[in-house]
Amino acid sequence: MDLSVIIVTFNSSPHIEGCLGSVFGHLEDLDHEVIVVDNGSEDETCGIIEERFPEAVLIRNGFNAGFARANNLALRRARGEFVLLVNPDTAWKKGEVKEAIRFMKDHPGAGALGCRLLLEDGSRQKSNGNFPTLTRELKETFGLSRLFPQSPWMKGVYLYEDSMYPRSVDWVSGTFFLSDRRLLAEIGFFDERYFMYYEDIDLSRRIRDRRREVYYYPRIEVVHHQKWPVTIDFGESPYIYFTTYFGSHVAEMLRYILVLKSLLRLVVFFPLVLIGGKRVYREKLLSNYLTLRFHLFQASRITKRLRVER
Repeated sequence: MDLSVIIVTFNSSPHIEGCLGSVFGHLEDLDHEVIVVDNGSEDETCGIIEERFPEAVLIRNGFNAGFARANNLALRRARGEFVLLVNPDTAWKKGEVKEAIRFMKDHPGAGALGCRLLLEDGSRQKSNGNFPTLTRELKETFGLSRLFPQSPWMKGVYLYEDSMYPRSVDWVSGTFFLSDRRLLAEIGFFDERYFMYYEDIDLSRRIRDRRREVYYYPRIEVVHHQKWPVTIDFGESPYIYFTTYFGSHVAEMLRYILVLKSLLRLVVFFPLVLIGGKRVYREKLLSNYLTLRFHLFQASRITKRLRVER
């Protein structure tokens, strides 16, 4: 079998029909399977899949197992030579997956591939970047990577410059993630300690540790109908990542950087709320207030626990 497409859903009824219709429309000439793992949706997600896409394999988890664990469940039963992870709130805009597979076959060192992600308004979403370090997190905090996107000394975690051609990067987003199934099996799939976020960065890092390349492939464009939750926060995921690769002491230092980042954003959005009062500003103000509280009062317990577990 050429390809296994894996989609993890959770209350995805607004977009799952468009997503699956888009996916199936790009699988011609490929021997394929589509596996959907539902993380305990309470809406019509499963009903839509069963009624309109009976050819898809639906696995009901019955509870929210998180992104990494749910993907691993499907990866262990996937039969394709390649696997493509796709978010349920996406829709294909251009490009063909068979061309991306051909690109990976023509580049034997390729271990994973991600596409160009666009938001509904046509703007580009961050879909690839540099591996996180304390220095890069500081650059992101003060916006240096945005102010000096061409400077090799100012690159943060995310890459802001775009390219018309495929290129090697540190990591690509799990929103659209094409890889060799056997390679993923060799490195143990996703680290299930990550409930959501950073699991794609961690997986990309382990792929590159195997001396395989991770490619940004802009010839495929996918629209991401992303709806941020009220709290825009990565939770304990950054602390898991930094503890794993840099040690618990560095993870504790990260906490102060993330506190500073939240404070600076509060300083920015508070006057905007007073002056303009737009809903987006109010949501961002609330989000960063909750994020600040998380890093001030909960993160210390997380770093202590991770230090003991390590």
